[in-house]
Amino acid sequence: MRQPLESEPPQIGPASLLPGSSAASVPRSVDTATLDLLSVWQREDATSDPAQLKAAEEELAVFMKAVNEARTASGEPLVYS
Repeated sequence: MRQPLESEPPQIGPASLLPGSSAASVPRSVDTATLDLLSVWQREDATSDPAQLKAAEEELAVFMKAVNEARTASGEPLVYS
C-alpha cells in the first residue's frame, strides 16, 4: 500500500475503522463543496414572481398530501400536519 502524500487529506471511511485504528483520530470536516452547490441552486431557483411562488406552494401542498396519504395507508404517523 502506498503512503499518502503530506498534501493528501486523511482517509475517511471503512479503512479508518480497521482494527487498531482509531476513528477519533480522523478529523471531521465540513463538505463545503456540497454546501456551495446547494447555495448556487438556491440562488438559481430564487424568484419573486407571484405566479411561480403560487405554483411552488401548490406543488409543495400536493407533495405533502401524497406523503401523508402513503403514510396513512401503511399505518405510519403523519409527517405533515
